[in-house]
Amino acid sequence: MKINNKLNRVQLIAATLCFGASLGMSIFIGSSSTLIGLMLGAITVGVYVMIISGKWSGKSI
Repeated sequence: MKINNKLNRVQLIAATLCFGASLGMSIFIGSSSTLIGLMLGAITVGVYVMIISGKWSGKSI
């Protein structure tokens, strides 16, 4: 699968590290509250996919 995004290598690595930390936090929270952990995990994965796919540019119109 080829993804066309405008991130350079450093930005991609930074986004992936933040994704891993956030997913780890949601798993940690999920051990005590499953519903909140699942919601945080879904939001984390959704935001990461949007950033990587280029749908979320961070620029205002």
